[in-house]
Amino acid sequence: MIKRLKTRPRMDSFEREERKPRQHWDRFVYLGLLAAFGLGILNYIAGDKVFLRADGLVLQTRNVVEATSLIQIRDVRVAPGQSVQKGEVLLQAQSYEVIDRLSQLSLLEADLAEREAALRKESTLAKNLLPLIKARNEELAATSTTSKRAQVSGRTSSRRQTAIERLYVANVELETFTAEINGLAEELKAVVEARRRARKAVKDLSNHYNEGIYHVRSDGTVGDTVPAVGEVFNPGEPMLTVLSGKPYVLAYLPQAYLFNIVPGDNVVVIGGNIRRMGTIVRILPVSQSVPDEFRNAFRLDETRQLARIELKEGIQFPTFSAVRIFHHSPWRDWHNASLHLVTQLFD
Repeated sequence: MIKRLKTRPRMDSFEREERKPRQHWDRFVYLGLLAAFGLGILNYIAGDKVFLRADGLVLQTRNVVEATSLIQIRDVRVAPGQSVQKGEVLLQAQSYEVIDRLSQLSLLEADLAEREAALRKESTLAKNLLPLIKARNEELAATSTTSKRAQVSGRTSSRRQTAIERLYVANVELETFTAEINGLAEELKAVVEARRRARKAVKDLSNHYNEGIYHVRSDGTVGDTVPAVGEVFNPGEPMLTVLSGKPYVLAYLPQAYLFNIVPGDNVVVIGGNIRRMGTIVRILPVSQSVPDEFRNAFRLDETRQLARIELKEGIQFPTFSAVRIFHHSPWRDWHNASLHLVTQLFD
């Protein structure tokens, strides 16, 4: 019988060492990373359909102060971010066009006043002379009647012919004078109306110009830019902005939700390290292109529906800051979305 040789272990082998059970934590890490990646892709594709997640801007009512004419800034009384009250002076400007127009209107009003005075003088003189002319005509008419009686009695004279001619000339003069008085009255009426309009134009333009002083229309805060002394603005060009009223959020809502969003829903508004509660007060019936700061690289031409959110009392967000909006109860969104999907499947 052949005896099997026994293999001796080598001295440099690790077989003598104690064997430890192999750990599979690397597999779990890999599966976890894979699951996280899958959830991220799913969240990117369908997350906006299940949970309310929207972008928004914190805004206030904007009162834009515009140039009423071609003006040059002479004095600035406010600074960016300054709190102002209604009636407070913002700045003072000068408009050479308005000043020139006021001068022209003032000269026109002065000329019309001079013309009115002259017409009143002529009209008064004509009215004072009219009774004298009428009395002379009555005397000439009486003389003409006496001459006619003399002709009937056979005592013809050249005096009657002269009296008739003088009476004719006097009647023509009376009618001309009467027409001139009526014409003076109509011209005086037109000059008085023109002077009234010129005076009103001077007053309205002076009140509108207000010596180039611009006042605050409502309490608020001056915007981030103010004009510099000497700067020139064209008519209608904005010079500065006053922000007034309570801040609110203009939200850009995605239009692919699997649940309904209605006014009265409570939301959470987050911007930086500030967290505020808010309420959707109105869903606007318009859509608008997403601002650049919210635009997705894969959806450059995306439009979203607008909603207005009123903020609760608390720390104020900076105006024009970007914020994120979430539902106060996100699990309710998931529940409503699930019910919607089930309903769609069975329908």
